[in-house]
Parts: sequence; C-alpha cells; structure tokens
Amino acid sequence: MITSMNKEINENTPWYKQWMVWMVITPPVTAVIAGIITINLAISSDDGLVVDDYYKQGLGINQTLQRDQLARDMNLDAELSIESNTIKVQFVSNMNDPALSLSFIHPTQSQRDIIVLLVRSAEGLYQSDIPDVPKGNRNLLLEPSDKSWRISGRINLSEEKLAVLQPNLK
Repeated sequence: MITSMNKEINENTPWYKQWMVWMVITPPVTAVIAGIITINLAISSDDGLVVDDYYKQGLGINQTLQRDQLARDMNLDAELSIESNTIKVQFVSNMNDPALSLSFIHPTQSQRDIIVLLVRSAEGLYQSDIPDVPKGNRNLLLEPSDKSWRISGRINLSEEKLAVLQPNLK
C-alpha cells in the first residue's frame, strides 16, 4: 500500500518537483554560469603584466642595473616619511638635484601607479603634497629627471608611514 502511494505521488507530480531532475540539471547549469562569468572577466579586465616588446625590455635590463650601480657608487640612501598628506624624503648623504620623481608602483596593476614630483626645500629635504595617499603594498622608485640613477624600496601604506630607499643590487 505504501509503495503504491509513493509511485502514485511520483507519477502525478510535475517534473520540476522531482529531486532527481534537479540533481541532474544543477551541475551543467552551474558550469555554464561559471563559464559566462569567467569569459566576462577575461574580456573586461586588462592583463597589465604582459607587454608587447618583452625582448626589448630584456635587452634594457643592463641599463637598469647600471642605474642601480651608479646609485650605489654615489652612496645614495634615503628615508621616506608620510605625514598626513605630505611626503618627505631625507637623504643620508648630500643631494643637490632640484627635483626628484617618486613613483608609487602597484605590484600588479599599472593603472594604479602614482608618480609624484618632489621638490628640494631649503633644509635639504625633498617633499611634496599628495592629495590621496594610496592604500596597500607599493614598490617605491626614486630617480632624478635624467634617470641616471635610481633607488627603490617597499611600503605597505595601510600600516606604515616610513620606508628606506636604497640601490637594488644584490
């Protein structure tokens, strides 16, 4: 009697109320939705890590190393501090350039990079105002306008307000 009632219920219920139908339909539908989301993300987001002229960039690595070596030969080390919306850079040795370029480089997204021009003050500090200090991890790159040398460092702007900049030779 009970089994005949179950058969009657199963035979009389519509297909969309059958659990077995949903168990079969759910995985393919989920895969199609996930595929559409993946394609949408691939089309709408930019892969900033891939460059067209990777060969030329590979050849240019020697020039980059020479810039680091020159900074080491000049004994360039600096300390960066951020107080409210003012960036200050103090060199350990004397520096006479009138202005320097400081780049806050995002590790993966080049459109989030920020370049700030630091001007030398009477006290020998290089400083500039920045309207919006970015948050998160940033690589720092400090160089003169002629790009003859460079020093670099890292900072987590969410937690730190001080960083050391030095030549990147190992």
